[in-house]
Amino acid sequence: MKPNNTALPELGFGLGLRPPHYKHIFEHWPVVDWFEVISENFMDTDGRPKRNLARIRERYPVVMHGVAMSIGTVDPINSEYLHKLKALIEWLEPAWISDHLCWTGVAHKNSHDLLPVPYTEEALKHIIVRIKQVQDFLGRPLALENPSTYLEFKTSHIPEAEFIAAMANESGCNLLLDVNNVYVSCYNHRLDAKAYIDALPLNRVTQIHLSGHTNKGNHIIDTHDDHVVDEVWSLYKYVLHKAGRVPNTMVEWDDNIPEWDVLYNELGKAKTAAKDAANYAPLPDLAKKEPPYVANLITPLAEAQRVMQDAILEGSRKDSHPDAWIRAKAGFAPADQLGVYVNAYRFRLYDVTAEDYAVLKYYLGKEMFEKLVTDFVNTAHSTHFNVGRYAMKLPAFVKEHRPDDTFASELCELETTISQLSDPPETTALEPAHLEGMSAEGLMEAVLHPRKALRLLVFTYPVNDYYCAMKEDENPQPPEAKASFVAVFRHDDIVWRMDLGENEYHLLSLLFSGVPVGEALDTLQAQRQLPEDELIGNLSDWFSRWMRNGLLAYHNPASMQHKKTAA
Repeated sequence: MKPNNTALPELGFGLGLRPPHYKHIFEHWPVVDWFEVISENFMDTDGRPKRNLARIRERYPVVMHGVAMSIGTVDPINSEYLHKLKALIEWLEPAWISDHLCWTGVAHKNSHDLLPVPYTEEALKHIIVRIKQVQDFLGRPLALENPSTYLEFKTSHIPEAEFIAAMANESGCNLLLDVNNVYVSCYNHRLDAKAYIDALPLNRVTQIHLSGHTNKGNHIIDTHDDHVVDEVWSLYKYVLHKAGRVPNTMVEWDDNIPEWDVLYNELGKAKTAAKDAANYAPLPDLAKKEPPYVANLITPLAEAQRVMQDAILEGSRKDSHPDAWIRAKAGFAPADQLGVYVNAYRFRLYDVTAEDYAVLKYYLGKEMFEKLVTDFVNTAHSTHFNVGRYAMKLPAFVKEHRPDDTFASELCELETTISQLSDPPETTALEPAHLEGMSAEGLMEAVLHPRKALRLLVFTYPVNDYYCAMKEDENPQPPEAKASFVAVFRHDDIVWRMDLGENEYHLLSLLFSGVPVGEALDTLQAQRQLPEDELIGNLSDWFSRWMRNGLLAYHNPASMQHKKTAA
């Protein structure tokens, strides 16, 4: 079967690019044909992540793989997402881009999971239209990955592989064939893996994924946390034999990430299997002898997605009657199928939140902290495609649910600020050389600008003192109330914290609001009733400290001048 006219470059064998391996890659520049990156890890962030990626793309071809396009949702296409995706494409110039046949949420909520699509004519037509819209906007073909799924809608009446084939042929998209996902879904739904592969238009497969999984007995979860199993290697060899070629092949390993040599060895297994594709072992017999299933339910796509999302978000608090809309499987009841998604949603959001609040956890204690985060996950819904933005809702939640514990909410605000400052762009710091030739009058008329990765915080407790003491293993006690002022900023890719004096904080706030230096000094002096000589003396020390720590951003001299307008 010859590749069609949407075939993309034949790069060879690649790996998923993950942060634990950056050090090894930068030190050794190993022989790898290409790397795949998760789009969302770079399209909504700046600073070190993109600089690391820039170093990679200088030496290797790179492809982009998304997890949040949500091509199957009934919500309108997320314009912000597509514009940021396109901007990353234009910057990175990947060999191709891909995402998943799935949806991630409706009603502007995001489960951060690859949720299954009902395989109906309505869903097929809807997704084909969406693919064409996305491809037109991006100006290039999209490759979509077959899903790993844990439940099947009773309303589904098109076999999954036939659905994918029609989707690709009618939309003109390419396919990313995840061979492990074929095995997982066929195992979970008692399908014939060979028949599944035979039904696919393999000429449209531009990339193959290989990964490990976790076998729970009555079902398998696609965890990407272990070696590729023998059955998946057999399927991979059969795909290559059937296709008559070796599509771009990549190994995924996203959890319990091993040392580089272990991952690299897995890629070597893929190369060996490709050379011996004709000698594939007997394929696993996953199909169960059951009466042919006939879809006995007609449910609009929007309703099916709403019901499933409500079931995931509400969890055990609501009976979503899974027997009414999920097809039962031998040994894998509808409630258990749904439970995979319900639990995954909570584990994912809990983990992404809890990891950034070590000091708050110490203050509250392990039990109270775990309850707080669990309640947060069960109450606050994610609305952004970047799961890293979810924790930004936590300070308000803590303030509302612990109204008598101001210190906890302020501590949460500090840790949230620190964790979020890895993403804003790195701006050039203002240095003394930039001010050479500027007169004292010119400085007084200048408008100073903050670094983009900088936040000024004011607290009613000495929050940063407590934070420092805990990080230094001093086992601090909860402090007495005392106003404190802190600058949190990123400089040279490191997030720093700097205590500020009260007057220093107020002056910076005035300056960063766009008030020229001289006017800001006059305002501060009047508001705080400060002696002029004291203020001028402090200004010299403050300004020196701001420059030394890189709090101020460089703007060209013309932009620093205060533009006066006629009265």
